[in-house]
Amino acid sequence: MAISVIAVDPNQTIPPGLAAGGLTILSGIVECVFKGDTPGAISRDTLTFTVGPVNLGPVGPIASCTMSLASFAYDGAVSDALWAVDSARVPAFVDVDRGSGTAQLEVVGNLAVRGPNGIILRVNYIVFYVSS
Repeated sequence: MAISVIAVDPNQTIPPGLAAGGLTILSGIVECVFKGDTPGAISRDTLTFTVGPVNLGPVGPIASCTMSLASFAYDGAVSDALWAVDSARVPAFVDVDRGSGTAQLEVVGNLAVRGPNGIILRVNYIVFYVSS
């Protein structure tokens, strides 16, 4: 099951000509809502969104991603709270346009929150992409 994305708010992209070796850097904030569901238990779910466009490479994307919490809350008395980004990756090209040679990058983050009162509302992301 995936977390619903409310909005992806990108920052200004650093053009590949300014970054060494054709590196493209994409960053921004993803607005979402992810709430825990069981008292005392850790709930885990997947956040999936796209960024780009980027120049299409001949193989899967050569990219890495970092993701961190930007806005989180606990709705009630706090006891044994937990919020986490377990992992982040860029597994695939999506919305491929062979005519223009561009595509979007799919970004996948695994989030965790403990208890029914824990909420994650926003995450930051930075994607580093090299078109080969």
